[in-house]
Amino acid sequence: MERGVYSAATAMATAQQWLDVVTNNLANASTTGFKRDGVTFNDGLVRQLSAHSGDGLPIGSLGTGSVIKSFYTDFSIGTLGATGNPLDLAIRDTNGVFAVQTPGGVRYTRDGAFQVNSSLQIVDKNGRPVLNKSLQPITVEKGEIEVSEDGSIGVKGKLIDQIGVFSGKMLKEGQNLYFSSNAAPLENARIATGSLESSNVNAVEEMIAMIRLNRAFELAQRSIQSQDDSTQRLVSSMSGR
Repeated sequence: MERGVYSAATAMATAQQWLDVVTNNLANASTTGFKRDGVTFNDGLVRQLSAHSGDGLPIGSLGTGSVIKSFYTDFSIGTLGATGNPLDLAIRDTNGVFAVQTPGGVRYTRDGAFQVNSSLQIVDKNGRPVLNKSLQPITVEKGEIEVSEDGSIGVKGKLIDQIGVFSGKMLKEGQNLYFSSNAAPLENARIATGSLESSNVNAVEEMIAMIRLNRAFELAQRSIQSQDDSTQRLVSSMSGR
């Protein structure tokens, strides 16, 4: 395959992968506690160039296009918006997460939109039990609930439990949840009560990135077409001799 065609094809594949990330960010721009994803790049298939048709001294290197090296999550804090609901909670620390019990085990989230179900358990918006520092469901008593900055839960002045805030290496799993194999309670965690954390996605920046990626994809596509046309003309001229 021609080097130019290969480089352009690599650019198209990379742009498509990056576009998928940007699209997912935009789709979750209004998701509570969502953290945007990004990508890092490497130069693909770097070749060492040498003088005298490869037999001489090294004279430099030549890459054949950028490829995605890895994906990452930006855990910077989103804007905190007051709601007035005492069970709407936002973590003020960049590395803190709440724990919830799912059918697949304990998972973690930054979405602190909680409520009390009919069994007097604190649950998230999907009905999953919210866990304390010991990873146990939290059951409260009837009455007005108050949550302090350290996550302590009180009803009518009586201390009931403490919402767990954890930190560790978090891997996205979908549905605004994270999986972690080394999560541990975060000491001195700070919680904003009566508030929710918005997504940290900047919709304007993601839209600009989407436009740039679409243009880059089109340019690479045109480059392949142009190189293919040139090859066809060369073949035609050579066959006429």
